[in-house]
Amino acid sequence: MITHAEWQSMQTVRVAVLVCFVPVLLYRIWRLWRYPSLLPGKAVTGFGVLLWLWLLAFTDSVWSVLPTWLRAVSAGGWAAVTLAACLQAFVLGISDHTTPARVRRHLWITFTTAGCVLVVVATATLVSDTSAVLQDPYVFTNSLMEGRDPGLLVSSVTSTAYVALILVQLIWTGARNVSRTPVGIGLGLLAAASAVELVVLVSGGIWAPLAHGEVWEGRRFGPWFFIVPAFGVTALVMVGFLYPPVSLHLQARRAVHALTPLHDALAAQFPGLGPPVDPATRLPDLAFEWATHIQDGLTLLAQARGVPLSTYAPIPADAAARSASVANWITDQVVPGFSCEWLQAPASTSDEMWVHEIAKAYRERQEDAEVPASLSGMPSTLRR
Repeated sequence: MITHAEWQSMQTVRVAVLVCFVPVLLYRIWRLWRYPSLLPGKAVTGFGVLLWLWLLAFTDSVWSVLPTWLRAVSAGGWAAVTLAACLQAFVLGISDHTTPARVRRHLWITFTTAGCVLVVVATATLVSDTSAVLQDPYVFTNSLMEGRDPGLLVSSVTSTAYVALILVQLIWTGARNVSRTPVGIGLGLLAAASAVELVVLVSGGIWAPLAHGEVWEGRRFGPWFFIVPAFGVTALVMVGFLYPPVSLHLQARRAVHALTPLHDALAAQFPGLGPPVDPATRLPDLAFEWATHIQDGLTLLAQARGVPLSTYAPIPADAAARSASVANWITDQVVPGFSCEWLQAPASTSDEMWVHEIAKAYRERQEDAEVPASLSGMPSTLRR
């Protein structure tokens, strides 16, 4: 049984989690409103909002003013099933080799399964002793963990088992896709948080009620088994949700900053190079578009200058030397044996990375020059 002192500690943790999650939720909601979002982003935002509201409902001050039906929804496991469905949608969205048709089919299966679980949970809650739900959350939690009411026991174990299965899927997906990329790191953190939460759920949400509370009987560490991991899970979830978009945003910001001089120079030389930028365009998408514009601009510049397709001159094997030569050619300096082959990406470099290498070399050349040159070789009027 949880004592009043331990319950107050759990309430303190709950309030701290609610406060910490506010900036995360505001950021996710802002991104969803500001930029077009795919299924994973929508699922993550829905999961975060529902989780925050669920935790808020179980605080003493809020629980006391909730209507009876909303208490039954919160206590009966309906919120847990809905949260698990959001996680399932997130897992589907990040799965590899998934076509839109398969995603829609799996979403239909997910919602159907969640609906069936909700029916079981609702039926079990209806046949339970409603007086337990009307009590304060401290009394209700103790009665739930001790398995006193058969209806609430079935409802709690069913919803917890469903959540546990979804967590296993998230752990498996995160472990398979973990990498050093921002998305891979975020998935790894979410998988770690899911693993910790899975142990807590199985122990406190399935084992303890089925054992009628005897799991923690006489063990003072029992409630702390829920309190301590809550901090770790909260930190992992927050970092796991925030790290990928923030890291990608910072990377894209640096990329756009590096591409700007060359992109502006080519856009001035060829005004129809690219369409106007949509204000709602995300920085990663903008960096990709600008890299494409630079590729097209270099092709047009080579055509305008009559650069041959190939020559017998050797092409520098070193990427840095080759990109520096391309940057010199862009500013209309003489590069012996230059041909269109020099503009193509080396074998070990992608087209996008090669464009970034050229843009970096061009930027360094312009910064080192006393008077930055334009594409015609004359001092640039684009920079002041």
